[in-house]
Amino acid sequence: MADKSEVIEVTAYSGVNDRNGKPSWKLTANVSWSNYAIEYLEWPKMEGESAFTLGTYQAEFNKGNSFRNKQGSDRDYDYYWNPITMNYVGAGGNGEAPSSNGGQPASPSPQPNRNSGGSSTASDTKKDRSMAVSYAKDLCCADKIERNEVFEVAAKILAFIEDGPEAVQEEEEVF
Repeated sequence: MADKSEVIEVTAYSGVNDRNGKPSWKLTANVSWSNYAIEYLEWPKMEGESAFTLGTYQAEFNKGNSFRNKQGSDRDYDYYWNPITMNYVGAGGNGEAPSSNGGQPASPSPQPNRNSGGSSTASDTKKDRSMAVSYAKDLCCADKIERNEVFEVAAKILAFIEDGPEAVQEEEEVF
């Protein structure tokens, strides 16, 4: 379960490697809980992805560690916030921080039914990736997997979403 649900505006990105050496995006975003753009958000980079789509996202966050010398603070801007889902809403606005929605999810916009034979788009792929990472992080929070396994498990979940159960079935050993 997310600690915060917000509409954010991603204004810049750069390609980096995360703590485990895996490719990811370092994002700069305008958020409601800070008067300044935050520059510490990281999001996994999918294989073959050459750019991150700038714009407005509905994002869910887990509260991370407090900044140095800010332990015990009750102010959101004194903490790191880790995105667990990010769903693209549209092109960016005027560069100002979006208003908070009070932790309520944004009203869902109609999405094409991918099971109806409609074509898949880049947006669908990002939503699938977001869902896969969210499920993997949930498994980590439930102590079912280790933190260093999150992206590996997320990749398997994404393969399952895109290609079905055959894509992730492991070979059975014959004794």
